[in-house]
Amino acid sequence: MIKNKVDDFVDDKIFDEIIDFLQANNCSGIPFFKDNYLKRRIYLRALALKFQSLDDYFDYLKNNISEIKVFDDIITINVSYFFRNIETYNVLKDSIIPSIFQKKAKRGEKFFKVLCIGCASGEEAYSLGILFNEYFAKDILFIRPYILGIDYDYNSIVQARIGVYDEQKLENVPQELLKYFEKVDNRKYIISHNVKKMIVFRHEDVFKSDIKKYWDIIFCRNMLIYLNLQAQEELLKKVHSICINEGYLVLGKSETLPTKARSLFSTLYIKERIYQKRSDYESKS
Repeated sequence: MIKNKVDDFVDDKIFDEIIDFLQANNCSGIPFFKDNYLKRRIYLRALALKFQSLDDYFDYLKNNISEIKVFDDIITINVSYFFRNIETYNVLKDSIIPSIFQKKAKRGEKFFKVLCIGCASGEEAYSLGILFNEYFAKDILFIRPYILGIDYDYNSIVQARIGVYDEQKLENVPQELLKYFEKVDNRKYIISHNVKKMIVFRHEDVFKSDIKKYWDIIFCRNMLIYLNLQAQEELLKKVHSICINEGYLVLGKSETLPTKARSLFSTLYIKERIYQKRSDYESKS
């Protein structure tokens, strides 16, 4: 098993020295990730370069400064596909999104704002855009969706802006929604312009960015599982601060709120990991 191979390969003392070296040389993602995740990434990188020991990789790292940028890119989580965990999208479609539209119509608001943190190459943001186009065509005539996807990995953002995907990324797309993709060759598809125009992608570090406080729904899926506890709590506090009162947070299916963050959000749909901002938090802090 890979875990055993990682444990055998990665000496803790040298691992700590590598982490200290990377941090000292501005590998900015390092402080937020769990040690086990970083060890696995270091092991796989050393394996890819055909090194026989962690010492050899560390020597290479110290003598090839460009490797720092390579490793910084490697630790970024950018695996995604369209309509990942379709049940989550169904709850949004059937319950959450209609409720938000109704409230906005009563208040005379003109925008429906969704933030996708760690958007990777755009599949999640585009999936949401497809939902709006397909099921809320009348609503979006009066209340315009604004979807912002941000990611630490610049190459992923470039890919998201292009909007061209391999066919395997579309495997979970419901049959009736495949019309939002146009075939560009045998195995490549481009997202519809009607969906694309709803979405903005930005290269940003969520921990450092000054993001406006006005989001109705914030997606932060499949990030917490890689972050250490301190980073999880820091991220969720920021999410709480930029989400509107009674706004929604969506996590990945294998993620849960850490203990300290449970005062920030109420659980609405536990199976789908959908939560609602608790607006009474400020008065308790």
